[in-house]
Amino acid sequence: MVVNVIEVKDLRFRYRNSEDRILKGIDLNVEKGEFLLLVGPSGCGKTTLINSINGIIPHVIKGVQKGTVRVLDMEIPKTPLREISKHVGTVFQNPETQFFMLRVIDELVFGPENLKVPPEEIERRLERVTEVIPGLKEILYKETLSLSGGQKQKVAIASVMMMGAKILILDEPTTNLDPRGAKEVLEAINAIREQKDITIILIEHRLDEVARFADRVIVMNEGEIIREGDPRKVFSDPMLFYDLGIRPPQPAELIVKLKAEGLIDDNEPIPLTVDEAVDILKKYIPDGFSREPKDEEYEPSGEPAIEIRDLRYVYPDGTVALRGVSMNIYKGEYVGIIGQNGAGKSTLVMNILGVLEPSYGYVKVLGKDVKNTPVEEIAKSVGVIFQNPDLMLFQSTVWDEIALGPRNLRLERDEIHARVNESIDMMRLKGLEKRHPHALSRGQRHRVAVASILAMRPKVLVADEPTTGQDYGASRRYLSLLKKLNEEGRTIIVISHDMKVIAEFAKRVIVMKKGRVLMDGPTRKVFDREDILAETYLEPPKITQIAKRLGLGPILTTDEFVQAMKAALAKER
Repeated sequence: MVVNVIEVKDLRFRYRNSEDRILKGIDLNVEKGEFLLLVGPSGCGKTTLINSINGIIPHVIKGVQKGTVRVLDMEIPKTPLREISKHVGTVFQNPETQFFMLRVIDELVFGPENLKVPPEEIERRLERVTEVIPGLKEILYKETLSLSGGQKQKVAIASVMMMGAKILILDEPTTNLDPRGAKEVLEAINAIREQKDITIILIEHRLDEVARFADRVIVMNEGEIIREGDPRKVFSDPMLFYDLGIRPPQPAELIVKLKAEGLIDDNEPIPLTVDEAVDILKKYIPDGFSREPKDEEYEPSGEPAIEIRDLRYVYPDGTVALRGVSMNIYKGEYVGIIGQNGAGKSTLVMNILGVLEPSYGYVKVLGKDVKNTPVEEIAKSVGVIFQNPDLMLFQSTVWDEIALGPRNLRLERDEIHARVNESIDMMRLKGLEKRHPHALSRGQRHRVAVASILAMRPKVLVADEPTTGQDYGASRRYLSLLKKLNEEGRTIIVISHDMKVIAEFAKRVIVMKKGRVLMDGPTRKVFDREDILAETYLEPPKITQIAKRLGLGPILTTDEFVQAMKAALAKER
């Protein structure tokens, strides 16, 4: 017998003081124990929908709501939030905003103790969550703020389970995590899924990693559900996702493209994992076929934009962040820097900017030693776009924000206007000039931050995690802009945990681990070394893994794979 734990009928909602309707007649039933994957572009209404289910709307966030929302037989608008929270738990992007206690064990028991749950029941719940969530038992008596990002998020999930929640909602829980942390959190979510007694709704952009967990995928756009069903069926239509600015899982995307080219049978299933894709494709790849990686002719040369020699940096508390880094980044290069949190990537950038002074060694930017060059002088040549745009926004209007840098350069009025207007056009900010930056969406704020740097026309542009908080469409436009700037001669450095981004755009990759350069070379050769990447808890894109398992060498994109398979089959004939 089917038991619906969530029933949403004709749900409509608009926020207070807004005429725009965010939800436009949502109908949704969710069964007990179901794992629902909710996807859609930024601003499509995903978060508004889950906040209507967990009671934040209408009990905390006010607006005009129509339709019905029933959860576990509770009418959400008529049920106190305190009562809803006993049954519906939500985990957000930043776990620290949900912490109240200093130690993990105290954090876990804090909620149920406040609800006056009997001690023996708290003990039973604690025993269960430590059994279900991998690695939780080992950190029970640690301070919450000393944990890694992945560990903090696991504690947030465990805290929700300790409340006795029957429904677990996770809103982009891996957004701010490095690959190792994301893997830990996804393992925890999967472990909960396997218990089959908790209903899970997950909003997540790492579709390559989470598609295999889902019982059903819900696709939203502009406040409506436009597609829903079995993951294999939904992901068999990649054009739907391209149109929404979302990247479908690479294994599914690849098989659909190969079917379209007539390279494999139309009746092959849609895979969600590397193993499934390999099982399908090994029937079509000729036995013994092997293709060596392309000869990499790319060899950086010319004048260095950045020259670093034996760079060491020790923070005042004694933390050694850089341990003898040496490299040249040449004018006009597009370089990716990868590694786990704590590898030294951000410290390296701060030394390049002159914000931090090397403990030993030197850094030169366009021939000038940063140690002897004022920071404001370096800022004329090197622009940095940080992961969090809010750290870069200080003015009361978008126009003034973008004009701030050129004004500080003491440019003529006409030149300032020309640069601001050019940056507004490049970053699609037309019509937002008079808005307050902090009144914009995160994606829009990010574009304002980028525009403010572009207006200074730096010769070197550093992008720190450019895809964080952005859907695929917004990320793609941003990265295409960086590519265009690179083609015009600017030096681009991208720091990212998104291996698909690095594979597609960077010509050279620098792998860092514990303050040292572990590997430095052309992108294809770096991604060919899975053993070295594994040392930093990184892995090549799924498409690269599939290709290597089939003997096709380190392929970087799905389109490249299609061409390689065409060549393989032509050679066989």
